[in-house]
Amino acid sequence: MNASRAVALDIDGILCDFEGHWANCARRVLSWPDLKKLNEAYHLHDRYGIPKVDAHHVWDTFHHEVEWASVPLYDHARDLVYALEDMGCQVWAVTSIRAEFYQARVDSLCGLLPAGRVICVNPAHAPTEKAATLQRVGAVAFLDDQADNANAAVSVVGLSVLLDRRYTGLEAPTSDVVVIDDPMDYPVLVETMLRRTRLTD
Repeated sequence: MNASRAVALDIDGILCDFEGHWANCARRVLSWPDLKKLNEAYHLHDRYGIPKVDAHHVWDTFHHEVEWASVPLYDHARDLVYALEDMGCQVWAVTSIRAEFYQARVDSLCGLLPAGRVICVNPAHAPTEKAATLQRVGAVAFLDDQADNANAAVSVVGLSVLLDRRYTGLEAPTSDVVVIDDPMDYPVLVETMLRRTRLTD
């Protein structure tokens, strides 16, 4: 495994189905079995039409290790990581969550990545801290589902990619960010970048 080929992924929205798990938690906590997504608003209470006071109850329940540890992997998660590893990449996960939930995040990945390559950053300063983390681990590429994080990463990685989940109410990606709508496009982009890099070395 070539350390110079370190690549990084966000967890929620990239590897794990945070939205689906949160919505199921809301149905359980609020006893709303028919809760449905209404739009693509970034804030979940707006996305599902939940009054803020009720959303606070959901978050109070969700912010426990058992919930974070139970966020399920997407069907594509293993294929995504394995495709990157097959290219000789060292895959890291960089996630915006309080450090107290670190072990829960490791558990949610079900052994897909070593615990030592899962890094939590302060959600209140996610773009800045994610960029600093990417620089520290020497990542050459990064995939996130929030444009502010992808925008911040541009200055420290050769390839910053946004998985466009069409959230509304967030900043737009800059022209330096590559936008995709299928997570499996990321390994293709990484492979292309690595080939070009080798040609110019």
